Amino acid sequence: MTISPPIQLLMALWSLWQSLAADGAARLREESGLDLKEFIAAGYLQSRAYSPAELAVDLQMPRYEVSRLLGSLEEKGFVQRTRALRDGRQVVVELTASGLAAWQQGLKTAEAVTEPYLSGLDSAKREDLILTLAGLVRPT
Repeated sequence: MTISPPIQLLMALWSLWQSLAADGAARLREESGLDLKEFIAAGYLQSRAYSPAELAVDLQMPRYEVSRLLGSLEEKGFVQRTRALRDGRQVVVELTASGLAAWQQGLKTAEAVTEPYLSGLDSAKREDLILTLAGLVRPT
C-alpha cells in the first residue's frame, strides 16, 4: 500500500516533533524554567508587549489556553500584566527582566538542541526548508 504525500508529510512532521521533544523538552525546562509553549510565547513577548487576544492570534491558540499560559508565566515571575495606556479596560502583557533572561537561556538551549538536526544542511537548504515549512502554515 502506497502512503499518500499528505500522510507522508504528517508522519515526517510527527517523527521530527517527537524526536525534538524527546531531546529538548526536559532540557529546555531544566535550563530555562520554560516549557516549550512558554518559550514560544516568550519569543513573541521579548519583542514587544501584547494583549492576550493578540498573542492568541499569533500563537494560533484559543484565548483560554493563552490565559492559562500567561498565568503560569506570571506565577514564575516571567511576565507582568498592566493596563493599556490607550484603553484602561485592556491589559497588555510584557516580559519581566527574569522572563527575558529565561527566554535568552531557552534560546541557547533550543539552538543547541536543533543544531544537530540542521547540521547536514548548508545555509541555502536550511533557509529553503524554513521558508517551505513557513509557507505551509495556515494564514491567521
